[in-house]
Amino acid sequence: MTRWMTLGCAAVVVCGHAAWAHAQTATAVTPAPAAAAAAATGTQDNRMVLADNESFLMPLDDMKNVHPGYPENLLGLNLPPRTVCLRVGIDEKGAVTVVARAPTSEFCPKGAEPEFLAASETAARTWKFDPALRCVFRNTKDKDRAVASCDGGKGIPQAVTLVYRFRFEQVNGKPNVHVIGG
Repeated sequence: MTRWMTLGCAAVVVCGHAAWAHAQTATAVTPAPAAAAAAATGTQDNRMVLADNESFLMPLDDMKNVHPGYPENLLGLNLPPRTVCLRVGIDEKGAVTVVARAPTSEFCPKGAEPEFLAASETAARTWKFDPALRCVFRNTKDKDRAVASCDGGKGIPQAVTLVYRFRFEQVNGKPNVHVIGG
């Protein structure tokens, strides 16, 4: 069984959670070259459109990707939770190419201390991924048979931009950083 098939099967199990997570994190997938333009302008007009015989697999993050640390100089301030949102551009090889602040929204408030933004950007720039794939099948039946994989079709690596939300908080005096999205 390939890595994609194993992870794809796991993804099918969590589909219900994915819809909720999508709403919570405002995840956006945009193809290149729109990915770079969207990151620079904050727009999401060029969303990928798939044909009936195509499907899409999100990029898989490397298990070694590290979360940002809570800035030590802010620990003693006992700040309430802070959130930073970033757009992370990922190329066809899975490398991070763009890291930029995401537009302000209901889930991405403005106003976190610059140290939180810097910690988030530094961590995101080190991340690695298996690339996103546009799966092209001969027909819709072949597509339907491929459960969360490109099996029976052709996987074409795609550059994408994803939005990640970093939530910095202190729980019982200990720093916690949650990364949501992708």
